[in-house]
Amino acid sequence: MLIDEQRGFSLAEMAIVLVIVGILMASGLGALSSQMSNQRIKETKQMLERANEALLGYALSHNRLPCPADNAGVELVRNGAGDCPQSSGNLPWLDLGLPEFDAWGRRLQYRVTPVFARKTASCGDLATPNSAPCFSLQSSGDNTVKSASRRNGVAVTATNLISTVPAVAIIFSEGPSGGGAGADEQENRNGDAQFVQDTPDDDFDDILVWLPTATLLYRLSAAGKWS
Repeated sequence: MLIDEQRGFSLAEMAIVLVIVGILMASGLGALSSQMSNQRIKETKQMLERANEALLGYALSHNRLPCPADNAGVELVRNGAGDCPQSSGNLPWLDLGLPEFDAWGRRLQYRVTPVFARKTASCGDLATPNSAPCFSLQSSGDNTVKSASRRNGVAVTATNLISTVPAVAIIFSEGPSGGGAGADEQENRNGDAQFVQDTPDDDFDDILVWLPTATLLYRLSAAGKWS
């Protein structure tokens, strides 16, 4: 009888131990998943900053910004007037010397103000590196970034703008969800010049960077492009 009681007690103890181990494992896996998610966000933010710098480098060498890319990572072919066939699309990663995918295996998205991507016969390119840009010092970006503190499709106003100076280009990652979960994510994908930046939640996890008009014009001026 004593042996049976000892066996029963051991099985009960084992069950308790297994429950505790399961709880610890679940907690550990949750922490690991959170750590991996944070690392992917960090990597993607760094990639976006590199992409922004790559756009500046491209403008310095080509006197313009690139068109959005086709599925091969090369900017779309311009029309006879030198304009891009569309303003929004994939970031041209091959032209910029960047990785194709963000940390979630998706291509970065890109929108450019048309005048800054226009290539005309009067402006130079790589063959004439000292020539002036294809746009003037008076050119201005048309992309605006608003806070989503007033959520879901609120029109851009002076009180909810994040970027008070319109940007010449927007680059964004669709985040972990892949995009389109809510009205604010849909706003970032509708092809117009209005974008939303917000803290992540169930309806929004896009990650954006933008290139202000003043930054681009200053960098080109400092390089003597309009001397």
